[in-house]
Amino acid sequence: MATGSRSITGMLLCRAGHHRVAFSAHEVATIESPGTFGGRAGSACQAFGSCTGPERILVAASGEAVGVDALEIDSEPLSLLPAPALLARVAGGSLRGFVQVRGALWPLMSLVDFGRFLAPSAREAA
Repeated sequence: MATGSRSITGMLLCRAGHHRVAFSAHEVATIESPGTFGGRAGSACQAFGSCTGPERILVAASGEAVGVDALEIDSEPLSLLPAPALLARVAGGSLRGFVQVRGALWPLMSLVDFGRFLAPSAREAA
């Protein structure tokens, strides 16, 4: 990612246990409940070393999915801060940068890449 920051609009600010993670709203095709989602989704909590049952499943158009505990939609334009090069490979390369919301940094993840990273078949193959 280039140095400096750029603006991004339309974010899903999610909770994974006590941790925060954000996704660009344009990446999310549907939001499902665990009971109605037909596919298997990894929980974002897995990336933080703790796992609870997700309350919502974010699904990309290509089918990758990530479970989160809670979410809120933020439609305000936010500055996207680039991820340091040291973190380029975090979570299968899914970290896109950070957004600052209400004084806290939220890691912005690619839904598709993070979903692949968390997928049960991807973990078994690694």
